[in-house]
Amino acid sequence: MPHQTKLIMALHGAGMQAGVWGSLIGGLALPCQAVSFPGHGRTEGALLPSIEKMAEWAGTRLADHPPQSVVLMGHSMGALAALEAARHPAVAALVLMGAVAKMPVHPELLHQAGADPDTAVDMILKWGVSPVHPQAAAVRAVLKEQMKTTAPGALLSDLKACHAYQRGEAAAQEIRQPVLILSGLDDKLTRSAEGQALAGMIPAAQFHVLPDCGHMPMVEKPAETASGINVFIEGLAG
Repeated sequence: MPHQTKLIMALHGAGMQAGVWGSLIGGLALPCQAVSFPGHGRTEGALLPSIEKMAEWAGTRLADHPPQSVVLMGHSMGALAALEAARHPAVAALVLMGAVAKMPVHPELLHQAGADPDTAVDMILKWGVSPVHPQAAAVRAVLKEQMKTTAPGALLSDLKACHAYQRGEAAAQEIRQPVLILSGLDDKLTRSAEGQALAGMIPAAQFHVLPDCGHMPMVEKPAETASGINVFIEGLAG
């Protein structure tokens, strides 16, 4: 990894916010700057209607950093945005979780996100958190509280953006930086086989599966996830 690499910048998933990275950050070998997209958490501004717009927004944050100085980390929707933003000169490497090239959203989930967002959140957390996790109920409760801080309509807007995004494969094939893709074996939202397929599209990608983990590795398995990321970062320095 170039000596000037200084930090990790983290992009969250649909309906979430920067706080979702809290359990992971303390175990990382580099400082982590977790950001919330507009309308999420305490970040003001209009919701971003597409993955491309989210990548542009991330690019404005990356512009504050010198070339090859940031490991860009993304989860789910944030992973798609990271794929798009990877061409920015500040990006030295990428870490992607719950990542696939295409992220179609179940019609019932889209409907509920518009009609009854609380039910939609429950659906996401039911499908996303591994049922064998010893604290599955607590993980879901923490994530649900965090997702309540998003602006009205944010979850629906985010899910529509994920559903509409079609450039994942092309973006992946353009990436020349080292990439680590982490998938939960029990992830029903972005299945590990699709994560492995995404890794196969990227010339310098590594792929790792986390057992007994669903769609939320940074919350379900923070220690194991941080360890895998740190090993990846150490390898970049060699």
